[in-house]
Amino acid sequence: MSEKKHQLTKKNEDFIFRFKKLLLQNSKLSTEKVAEITNEVEEQLYAAQGTGQTAAQIYGTPTQAVQQYLDPKKLAKKLHDYKFWTLALDTSLAILMLFCVVFGFSLFFSKNANSQGAGIVSILLIAALGGTIYTEVVLKLTPDPKKVKNGKHKSRRWFYLIGAVAAWIVGFVVLGLLPQAINPTLPPLAYIIFAVVAYGGFRWNRQYSGLSGGFLAISQLSQQARLESAQVKK
Repeated sequence: MSEKKHQLTKKNEDFIFRFKKLLLQNSKLSTEKVAEITNEVEEQLYAAQGTGQTAAQIYGTPTQAVQQYLDPKKLAKKLHDYKFWTLALDTSLAILMLFCVVFGFSLFFSKNANSQGAGIVSILLIAALGGTIYTEVVLKLTPDPKKVKNGKHKSRRWFYLIGAVAAWIVGFVVLGLLPQAINPTLPPLAYIIFAVVAYGGFRWNRQYSGLSGGFLAISQLSQQARLESAQVKK
């Protein structure tokens, strides 16, 4: 293990240093157990850096990584263990927050406050459509470490991805063309309020489901599942 440790990138070495320090400070684990966990994380980072993945992509921050190892429930729950609608809601709300903030601030500085394409109905539907399609695609294309099939049906998965992208583009265009009568453009402050409400739903969904991660938790979970699947195949 010492050989692999010396081959870690500087960022990964710093991540391991901070991870181990936090683990020792915030747990009652034995020295042997801390060493075992640290070695496991080092192994995963060493394997991942060969594919260009960073520690932040796999674990988030060192604090988040420590929380995973101190909370067995969080550690045990993987991408395919979550319900589809839990992940879809999380992703949709993240997209909605982003869109509302972007449109809200852009309208503050826009000369034409009634510009087409910023209607609240289209934003809500696009976020829901985008979150649902993205979740479905990630679940279809991410192998389940418990059901690794050595790369079978890869071509079918790519056809599915192309179809999903096409559906997203068509949906985006159609919803963006909704008439102002049913898709009004709201004042800038209203979009910011929608973003705040969406954030409240976002936090509630995460606390209720135990979902954790960055802005798009599903992406981080997918990267972890891919890494574990690759290790299973070896």
